[in-house]
Amino acid sequence: KRRAAAHVGRDQWFPYYAGFSSEFAKQLVASSSLAKGSTVMDPWNGSGTTTSSAVLNGYKAIGFDLNPVMAVVAKARLLPQSEVASITPLLADILKKAALSKSTSVESDPLRIWFAPDAATIVRRIERAIYGLLVSATEGRTALDAIQEMSCLATFFYVALFRAVRSLLHRFKGSNPTWTVRPCAASSRIRPAALKVRDCFASHVTEMVLNSLAAPGKWGCRRADFTIGVASSENLPVRRGVIDFVLSSPPYCTRIDYGVATSAELAVLGYPVDTRLRELRGRLIGTPTIHAETPDPTASWGNTCLALLERVRNHPSKAAKTYYYKTYVQYFAAMAQSFSEVGQCLKAQARCVLVVQDSYFKDTHIDLATIFAEIAFSASLKLRRQVDFPIGRTFGSINLRSRNYRKVSSATESVLCFVKDA
Repeated sequence: KRRAAAHVGRDQWFPYYAGFSSEFAKQLVASSSLAKGSTVMDPWNGSGTTTSSAVLNGYKAIGFDLNPVMAVVAKARLLPQSEVASITPLLADILKKAALSKSTSVESDPLRIWFAPDAATIVRRIERAIYGLLVSATEGRTALDAIQEMSCLATFFYVALFRAVRSLLHRFKGSNPTWTVRPCAASSRIRPAALKVRDCFASHVTEMVLNSLAAPGKWGCRRADFTIGVASSENLPVRRGVIDFVLSSPPYCTRIDYGVATSAELAVLGYPVDTRLRELRGRLIGTPTIHAETPDPTASWGNTCLALLERVRNHPSKAAKTYYYKTYVQYFAAMAQSFSEVGQCLKAQARCVLVVQDSYFKDTHIDLATIFAEIAFSASLKLRRQVDFPIGRTFGSINLRSRNYRKVSSATESVLCFVKDA
């Protein structure tokens, strides 16, 4: 996964825990000896490290993520360097349009979860100015409805607004570093002045431009062939047998709640956080929420996975059988279906490289590398090579209660190299 020192250039636009470094991805794609015109896919594209690395190496790129925020971020990273010069004058146009707007934030605006009404109106006017100038002049649609048709330039400004909102909401950062907590009362919502909001947005735009200029790479190419979309790895909108190479890092089995982690950014896009966030969380792999029905484990998941599930179900700790067991079954069911999808999308003899990390349930080791190798085998993906790297601090080590079960808080990261059987 990413290290702080690995955030260079566009990597700094939206640092994301669930992602490997650009340098790793670029080197791996460059050394893959793919033919000209090959297609690289990431079914868990996150912030777009794989797709940007594929484009930089001259390949077609396909990336999907179920979280619309990440699709916006991934597309922004593909902005041609030749368009960076237009950003400053466009910023002036956006701020002017927002300042002249007479619209007000409606009561149902999800930004009002954290912002007082007047402040939410200022943020929403900037968002509507971006949409009106760079996406569509049609009224009545949210950015959420138009992600597929957004240009890289439009998504660039949306990411800048994500960053500005995140910066303004710094007081709501929880003890879990992936969460933005909600104010306990309406009176606790923030009330930044209009000038502060506009200046914050403008400063993030400027910083992102400087990031891009500091590491321009080969972003001058306007004819990059890519598809970035919102889709589930369990049902990929890709023709069968057309993908030459997959590089990804699937959601870990650590119950990190990526839906809640991006709730503020979802609000910027107009996502009804109050009424539909649970729905999105329920669809994300690795969610800590429980589905209405728990699937039955199957033999195709492999002996290692089935043995783990038995240990979790019979663990003496509280809620092991009633809650935790169900979350793990959900996770592995989703991953098994995802492996099946990936296997079907790959050409015969094509390669799939995944970065995974082990974890623990209390004192029970979750050897995700071995489990994935066994699940992948059922999807005609054979493990050809595995390289392990010990890592020190993880989010799991933040939970002090875990020390009641084990003293070790380190983990092992594994690079798994699969080949699609003929």
